[in-house]
Amino acid sequence: MSKVMVALAQGCEEIEAVTVIDVLRRAEIEVDVVSINADDSLSVTASRGVKLEADLPWSKVEPASYQMLVLPGGLPGVENLRDHPGLIAALQARPSEQWLGAICAAPGFVLASHDLLGSATITGYPGSLGAVPSEQLSTQAVVNDDGAKLITSQGPGTAMEFALTLVEQLLGKDKARQVAEPMLINY
Repeated sequence: MSKVMVALAQGCEEIEAVTVIDVLRRAEIEVDVVSINADDSLSVTASRGVKLEADLPWSKVEPASYQMLVLPGGLPGVENLRDHPGLIAALQARPSEQWLGAICAAPGFVLASHDLLGSATITGYPGSLGAVPSEQLSTQAVVNDDGAKLITSQGPGTAMEFALTLVEQLLGKDKARQVAEPMLINY
C-alpha cells in the first residue's frame, strides 16, 4: 500500500493541503498529515484562517518510510517549511526511490532555497521561482519530472490536477481516472 506524508506548516495554503489529502484518501492511499509545529501541537491555522488538524507531529514520524512527501504552498507556510531543520534534513537525505510533491511557492521557497532541485524541470507559483534557472522552468500547470522523482504545480487553481497526478504516479492512470470520475473531473 502507498503511504504519503503531507507536511502542514502554520500559514499553509488550505486548498492545496486539503485537496491533496482528500484526493489521495479517495484513492485509498494512506496519508499521514504531519504538523511541523515546534511544540508538537497538531493544530495548524492555514493562510486564510482555516483551522486544520494534523494526524501526527513531526517528532513522531520517520520521513524516509514514506513513498512520497508532499509540501503545500502558501505564505507564510512555505517560509515555515523552509526554516524547519528536521524537514530540510529529511529532504536532503531523501531516499532515491522516494517521490516528492511540491505546489505553489514550495518549489521555490523550500526546494530551491536549499539547492534541492538538481536539474529537475519544475513549475510553481509565478514570482516565487526567482532562484530557479529559466531553463528548468515550465509554464505547465503540473510537471512530473520522473528522473528527479519530483512533481510540482502552480497553485490553488491547479491543486486538483496536482493531486490526481500524485495518485497517477503512485497507483497508475486508471486509478486516477477512477478517483476523478465521481468528482466530475475529466482526467
